[in-house]
Amino acid sequence: MVRKAGVVVLAMVLFPGAAGAMCGSTNHPVMSTVKQDGTQIGLFITQAEIERTQPWKPEHGEPPLSVSAAYRTIKTWGQQRYSRYDDVSVRDISLKRYGCSLVQDRWYYVFELNPIIDDNELWAVGNWAAVLMDGFVIAPREY
Repeated sequence: MVRKAGVVVLAMVLFPGAAGAMCGSTNHPVMSTVKQDGTQIGLFITQAEIERTQPWKPEHGEPPLSVSAAYRTIKTWGQQRYSRYDDVSVRDISLKRYGCSLVQDRWYYVFELNPIIDDNELWAVGNWAAVLMDGFVIAPREY
């Protein structure tokens, strides 16, 4: 196991572009899950999408897109995405830093959602979406 890790580190030193190729790739999700039927669902944010957003550091003040603005954006998006349901509720909001060394100081929100039908919230894996700091919404997809 240690030998394999050493080979990966050596490859990253000798071929730094290879490590960067995974950053923002449409093949590597920033988060993922597996549904009961075995289907994999991932949230993919490309390097180009995140680079369009404004850099931000928490120590410099509030994020470029406020939580309330992101919330309104995701509620509108969620009502369209889950249109066969009565509504959609936000179960959880998290603020995440984009984890790629090639792109510095970019953050995004992840919203976990519950569709609502007949006043009942439905819980299921993969009902989340990202809101970038420019207000762009990214839906999860199967892969």
